[in-house]
Amino acid sequence: MTTSRTGTAAYQHWRRRVLARGRADGVTCCPSCGVVLDYEHGRRPNSAEPDHILPRKWGGQNVMDNGRVLCRRCNIRRGAGRELKQQTPCEATTDFAW
Repeated sequence: MTTSRTGTAAYQHWRRRVLARGRADGVTCCPSCGVVLDYEHGRRPNSAEPDHILPRKWGGQNVMDNGRVLCRRCNIRRGAGRELKQQTPCEATTDFAW
């Protein structure tokens, strides 16, 4: 039985470190779309996820200099592409139209 790349201890260690660094550095919004990041819950569109700046497919490694935090939606949209396409930033607001 084989383990997926994201199931390895090395990846999980890198993942925890990238997310901890992002949180400690005050990364509260996705640098691509501007959505407020959720560090507490996974698998949501705005969940904070680690991203390889240079994807593994193109030779990127699980090192801190190759990691950044994106929202899940932008991370999935980017896939194994080399560049992060800039989206029109979303603005967080507390105004509601009832």
